[in-house]
Amino acid sequence: MPGAAPAGGDRNGHAIVKYGPRILLAAVLLLSALFPPPAVAESAKVRQGVKQVAARQYKKALKSFRDAIRKDPNDAEAMTRIGDLYASGQGVPRSDEEAVRWFAKAAPLGHAAARFALASRYASGRGVGKDPAAAAKWCRLAADQGHPGAQSLLGFLYEQGMGVPRDETESLAWYRKAAEGGDVAAQKLLAWRHLEGNGVPKDPAAAAAWYRKAADAGDPDAQARLAGMYRSGIGVPRDDVESAALYALAARGGNAEAFAGYGRALLYGHGVAQDESAAADWIRKAAERDVPEGIFLRGVLYAYGRGEPMDANEALEGFRRAAEEGYVDAQLQIAGMYLKGRGAPQSDNTAAAWYLRAAEAGSPDAQVMLGWMHEVGRGVPKDLGESVRWFLLAAAQGNTFARDRLKNIEALRKGTIPSLRKKSPPN
Repeated sequence: MPGAAPAGGDRNGHAIVKYGPRILLAAVLLLSALFPPPAVAESAKVRQGVKQVAARQYKKALKSFRDAIRKDPNDAEAMTRIGDLYASGQGVPRSDEEAVRWFAKAAPLGHAAARFALASRYASGRGVGKDPAAAAKWCRLAADQGHPGAQSLLGFLYEQGMGVPRDETESLAWYRKAAEGGDVAAQKLLAWRHLEGNGVPKDPAAAAAWYRKAADAGDPDAQARLAGMYRSGIGVPRDDVESAALYALAARGGNAEAFAGYGRALLYGHGVAQDESAAADWIRKAAERDVPEGIFLRGVLYAYGRGEPMDANEALEGFRRAAEEGYVDAQLQIAGMYLKGRGAPQSDNTAAAWYLRAAEAGSPDAQVMLGWMHEVGRGVPKDLGESVRWFLLAAAQGNTFARDRLKNIEALRKGTIPSLRKKSPPN
């Protein structure tokens, strides 16, 4: 029945975790300003300094960059590199103010990365007074030079109306330019927008394509989200092998959600050889980082004694924690446990309350269960109108049981069959 933990695992839970795009993009962009992308080195001393930075010889690199400026007082690349060192505290005490001073020297000389770094500092107020107009000025100059990070930040400024008039069309145009230029933050934002239909047509395939670009660039977050799309068949054909491979990459890159996704794949052998011991290790890591899917899967381990000692109380606690966090698989699981009285005290009312939370989150399995419970009056008032409403919602998502019940209810209403109330829950 819906809600019971299947042997193979419910693969249609919260595979795609949603963004708070404006907060996320702002954080990514402002943090990325600490490490502007390198420009082409213009002098031998700058090239030498770049090699020294790569070798972590930061003090030597600082000397090389200063030597470059002594040779050419207008060497904007050297100035920007010194600003980077102060921004990151490499070879010198970290100082936002000193970083801004060097970026401000290089920006008027036409250096795109310095202009972007300065714009980001004015937008965030780090090392300099917050000044949206100045942020927009320097950002526009760098964006017009083709700097992807600046284009992405300019999209954000137009989206928020910071230093420029608020303009969604202009914002989207700059985000798209940035994404096409390789800016990972913009690629992920466009992916999210296409997935949700936020400001653009809802298009899961386009979302997957943008996530793919960011994933191929090595971004663990994009790899995890694309893995979830392959797991659920959203915007791409369902592909367990590709999903598991992407989850593995993201997990090894430190993405906590991928710890759970890869752990699930290993636990059930979806797209990768089954390995309960390795699965338990990844699942524990996810649970320790409060990832709802990881908490839920830790409950599964305890419930079935797979990688953890069998413990009904620990299992129930894991399911409850994940369910409270809004994880639909856990809500279905705990609802089923209360409905059947297996692993939890039997309670139709408590079961119905959990099914309602999952149904309101869009789960067709939960919608079917609520439809049935209203039809027979278990845990909720008997109400054929409510039953039909929930069955219609589930049927719209392709649930065949709901479609059959709707046909039978219609026949019952017409009096062509005597009674079709199903006393036992859907299987």
